[in-house]
Amino acid sequence: MGLVTNVYERTYRMVLASGFMSALTSSQRRPLDDVVVLINNVDSRANAAELAAEAVRRGEISSFAFVDEHLNEALTRVKASRRRLGPRPYLTSFGLVMPHVLRTRWLLGWDAETTLVTPSNWIDPALDLLQSDSRVFHVSLHRPPRTEWEPNICHEAVERHGDYVYSYGFSDHVFLLERDRLLKARFRTFAPAAVVRHAPHPYTFEYRMESYQRSSGLFRATAVNVHYDTNTSLPGVLDRTGGSRWDDVRIRLLWQFGWTVLDRLPASIGPRFKRLPEN
Repeated sequence: MGLVTNVYERTYRMVLASGFMSALTSSQRRPLDDVVVLINNVDSRANAAELAAEAVRRGEISSFAFVDEHLNEALTRVKASRRRLGPRPYLTSFGLVMPHVLRTRWLLGWDAETTLVTPSNWIDPALDLLQSDSRVFHVSLHRPPRTEWEPNICHEAVERHGDYVYSYGFSDHVFLLERDRLLKARFRTFAPAAVVRHAPHPYTFEYRMESYQRSSGLFRATAVNVHYDTNTSLPGVLDRTGGSRWDDVRIRLLWQFGWTVLDRLPASIGPRFKRLPEN
């Protein structure tokens, strides 16, 4: 079992500070074979490397890596060019590189600003599910909505199995999957439902993986009894990375297309086009 945490300029100092990664790994309440910090899009490469090396010496992480050192290998694997990553490549590149910085069978992707509400060993039951149901591409955890406007994973449920809700979304806050399946995931898939759902934050790893899951009929299994928290105070991707007037128009048009076309399609059309199940 290997855990990979992706960091940017805004988060790498926090993650590599003494005690942060120890607290994160301890909260999982089971051993981890590898703990890797993946460094992405930082201003000072030397400073990030120095802090990461100190974390290795303290024994808090196994190793660290820079996204750009593995990106060509990752792009070759998925038969894509850098241009395919879109205008904000750092929002996708980290996910493509993650399986290349580990050698463990299982990969746990963990966002730098995500924490378990209550420490627990949720991983072992999740591994049992992944090995017993091949339709499940990844297991994630539940972040209960804070307002009525936030998405509710239970409203997206296609199936329910015990403590798990199956849906077609992808969470880049927390995702547990088999590393080899991520390596083999088709990067260049197209699912209109995913395009509409991710209209405010396109060109992301989360969008790419949801598109793949919907195109392949694969599920996200969410452990609804295990909650996590994350930073939701930030503005949207486009707002904080420089959206344009065209982005506003594009989002409105895509949402209108979803309401007037996709949502009126029969369930039999499948998850590539149908955004939500007809519960």
